[in-house]
Amino acid sequence: MERPMITSLRGLLRARLWALRQALVPLVQIAVAAGASWWVAHDLLGHTSSYFAPVASTIVLRVVPGRRIRRAFEMVVGIAVGIAVGAAVIQEIGTGAVQIGLIVGAAVAVATLLGGSPLVASQAAGSAVLIAALPSPHAAPTRFEDALVGGLIGLAVLAVVPRNQVRTLREAVDALAAALAEILGDLAGAIERGDAAAATYSLHRANATPHLGGRFDQLLQEAEEAATIAPVQRANASLVELYAAAAPHLDYTLRNTRVLARAARAALEREPPLPPTVATAVRQLADATALLAGAITGDAEQTGLVEHAMSASAIASASLGAEPTMKHVVIVSQVRSITVDLLRAIGVDREQASARLQAAAGVRLGG
Repeated sequence: MERPMITSLRGLLRARLWALRQALVPLVQIAVAAGASWWVAHDLLGHTSSYFAPVASTIVLRVVPGRRIRRAFEMVVGIAVGIAVGAAVIQEIGTGAVQIGLIVGAAVAVATLLGGSPLVASQAAGSAVLIAALPSPHAAPTRFEDALVGGLIGLAVLAVVPRNQVRTLREAVDALAAALAEILGDLAGAIERGDAAAATYSLHRANATPHLGGRFDQLLQEAEEAATIAPVQRANASLVELYAAAAPHLDYTLRNTRVLARAARAALEREPPLPPTVATAVRQLADATALLAGAITGDAEQTGLVEHAMSASAIASASLGAEPTMKHVVIVSQVRSITVDLLRAIGVDREQASARLQAAAGVRLGG
């Protein structure tokens, strides 16, 4: 039990450290944008109540990545609508509880009629309330200017203080690849020892390992947005495309690793011992998966990944013998499937991946 506990704690610590690193740059961006927005609006433009500027910059930086340019525009439009409606209503009927209710309703209605998104309507309502609650003869134009300043500075900070998007994507892939390499390595050891309990633990770990999923999609959107906003990030656009193309195949690798672990457990529980070469094949897959993050971008690791993955497929196929059991056949099939997934993740097309497997294993595969 001690080894599984240590492995789980190590995985948890790795995940926490990765999450902390991801949070640092956004925190710096927000702090810089808020301070710069206040300074421009309050000190340079001389606006006495400049709270709209840092609020606007913070909203721009906190909205869904990949849509910040559009959201910044929508936010300024929403504030403009709220200011215009609020100022018009106050001038006619004054301020008070009833008036604030009418102002908010009118601002949201106008924003909706103009085809605004929920963010536009929300900003219209918020700015209308502030105009009504904090009336000032010069509030309307200065608050609109503050919102514009904050939105533009938020976008400028994204351009000047961008995250290293490629490194972030690689870290996400590396975290998944490292987890899969550990799982496959432990599973190889379980097969080698004939240890069904250890194979069960590998299956539990595989089931607990999350797909790249929505978080990775968000990182890809951030990277694409950075290439649009930040000139220093445009050179990375081709690398971002490689990670985007690899993402579904990485999730397939995880899925097939789960199936492999389940089949190995069933074989170890109910059938004669598997040939030792099956463990060797799975260990080759672990070695290939460990190189995945670098291999996606065409680094030197790509050659090593291909060699290990093709070796895994060839060794697994050779282990079948004349009368293999059903579970043995399933295990070999999953080794081949993971080989295809790894090749596809590094940019090998489906037909070429199938051809390589035919050469290594001497069988026709469906990729």
